[in-house]
Amino acid sequence: MKKIIVFILKGGVAIGLVYWLIATKKITAEPFIQLWGIPWLTFFVFTFVMAGILINNYRWLLLLQGQKIQSSTRQTLPLTFIGLFFNLAMPGSVGGDVIKAYYIAQEQPGTKFRAATSVLMDRVVGLYAMALIALASLVIHADKIFKSPQLRPLALFIVGLSFGFTLFFIIGFSDFVRKHPWTEGLLEGLPGGKIIRRFYDAVHDFRHGKKQFILGIILSIFVQSLNIYAFYVISKALHFENVTMGAFFFLIPLGLIATAIPVSPGGVGVGQAVFLALFSWYGGIVPSLGPTLITIYQVMSALISLIGAVLYFMRKNQSPVPAELGA
Repeated sequence: MKKIIVFILKGGVAIGLVYWLIATKKITAEPFIQLWGIPWLTFFVFTFVMAGILINNYRWLLLLQGQKIQSSTRQTLPLTFIGLFFNLAMPGSVGGDVIKAYYIAQEQPGTKFRAATSVLMDRVVGLYAMALIALASLVIHADKIFKSPQLRPLALFIVGLSFGFTLFFIIGFSDFVRKHPWTEGLLEGLPGGKIIRRFYDAVHDFRHGKKQFILGIILSIFVQSLNIYAFYVISKALHFENVTMGAFFFLIPLGLIATAIPVSPGGVGVGQAVFLALFSWYGGIVPSLGPTLITIYQVMSALISLIGAVLYFMRKNQSPVPAELGA
C-alpha cells in the first residue's frame, strides 16, 4: 500500500508540473503541430531515438562480454525495450534498470550478481559520457557559463561528477586497491560489508574487459552527441533562433542527468521544469525551447517503448519483482 501511495504522489508531481508548464504557456501545441506536419522531421526524430536505443543496447552487450558473460543481441535487446517500457511506469528514467537486472540475472544463473551489476555499470557509463560531454563544453565556453550565477554551481557539479566517476573507475578496477589490507579491513568493518564486497568484486571484474569498457564509453559519447545534434536539428526545423551547438552540448547532458532522479515516472514533468530552467539561465535562447525539446524526445521514446510492453507480456516469466541474486 505504501508503494502505491508513493507512486501516486510522484505521478501527481509529474502531472502537476506538466499542467503548470501548459497553463503558463511554457509548453504550447504549436511546435508539436509543426513537428508532425513535417514528415521528414518526424521520421528523423524516430530514427535518432531508435538508433540511440540500439547503440546503448550494444554498449550493454559489450560490458557483459567483457566479463566473459555469454550473451547476444537476441537476449539483451528485448530486455532493453522492456526496461524502456517500465521507465514509463516507475519513478525516474532508471526504474526499468531494476527490471533489466532481474531478468538478465535470471538468464545468467552462473553469474547472476555480476550480470545484474552490468546494468548498473551500463547506466554509470552513460552518465559518465554525458558528464564528459558537458565538461568539454564547459572548458570551451567557460567564460559564458561561469558568468551566470545559476549555471556556475552546475558547472562545478559537472567537474565534480566527472572527477568522481573517474575516481570510481580507478578504485574499482585497481588490483592494488582491492588487495590492500586497508580495503579488506574497511569492508570487514562496514555495516553490510558482505554485500558491499560482492558489489565491489563485481565492479572489479570489469577490469578483465577494459577494451570493451573503453569502447562502451566511446559509444556513449557518440550516441549522446548524436542526440544533441538531433535536438539541434529539431530546433532549427521549428525555427527557434539563436540556437548554438555549444549551448546544447552543456545544457542537454545536464538536463538528461536530472531526469534520472527518481521523482516522477519516466522523468516526465521534472525534465520539462529542469530544461526550462537551464535554457532560461543560459540566456540568448527562447526558454520554451527546453521543455519543448524534452517533451518531443519523451513522447517519441514513450511510443517506441510500447514495443517493450508487447515483449514483456510475451515472456513466460512475467514477474518483475526481483528475487535475491545469487553468486
